[in-house]
Amino acid sequence: MDYKEFLTDLDKKLKAYFEFHKEHINCTIGCSLCCENGDYPISEIELEYLMQGFISLSDNIKKAVQENIKNIKKGGRCPFLIDKKCSVYPYRPIICRVHGLAYLCRDEVVKVPYCANEGKNYTNVYKNGEIEINPIKENLDTQNILKDFEYGEIRNLIDWINT
Repeated sequence: MDYKEFLTDLDKKLKAYFEFHKEHINCTIGCSLCCENGDYPISEIELEYLMQGFISLSDNIKKAVQENIKNIKKGGRCPFLIDKKCSVYPYRPIICRVHGLAYLCRDEVVKVPYCANEGKNYTNVYKNGEIEINPIKENLDTQNILKDFEYGEIRNLIDWINT
């Protein structure tokens, strides 16, 4: 199975997960909290795919992304975020695809999206660091999702860009 086919299957699974928790998910077009502040760990195969998306952008958008890259810093805004939208959305990494979901990542540890602390996803059931509903019962961390795939090294996006 090639990576693009793999992502098609993954997106179908994630769509079902988002549907399952839809009453707790408040993602809307134009909300980019998750893209404004992060390190964005991605694998080598995701980076290669992301670059295919970059190459397909219009010259104006490419220039805007390149300008963002000049100003990139750890824990900052994703350079592919243009006008509060992902410029490479179909090519986005797994961390971006799963963001917004609460899931069981290991030994009873639940990963809750960053925006739960910002009055967005799961805020109606996330109190004092505890979630009051059953999370998705699959570890959606990148290395787990790609475990059967040759994905290469995982680094933060800024580290890939600065090498």
